[in-house]
Amino acid sequence: MPYDIDKEIDFDLEAERFAKMAKETTLELIENDKGQLLLRETGSGDDALMTIDFSDKLKELLGSDTHAIGQHMIQAAIQVIMQKQISRWHAQVYDKEPTRYS
Repeated sequence: MPYDIDKEIDFDLEAERFAKMAKETTLELIENDKGQLLLRETGSGDDALMTIDFSDKLKELLGSDTHAIGQHMIQAAIQVIMQKQISRWHAQVYDKEPTRYS
């Protein structure tokens, strides 16, 4: 079905739908007693959103850098998720062709 360029878009409705998707949360990266890195919502207890478990051999090679590498892995994952959400939102917004060009 082709897009009707003259169709008006209800921007208030679109903003409301986007606001429902957006959620602010505070995350923390901790290391548990097993040596695993856990990403969780602050104050959520033991419910981890993501767990990173390096092998003993890799821990020997990386030393104290495992925490920094885990942090970079999580930042990359968050960027991918945000990019998907932005792409999904932009797919719902259509540009209307201007009547005049300057």
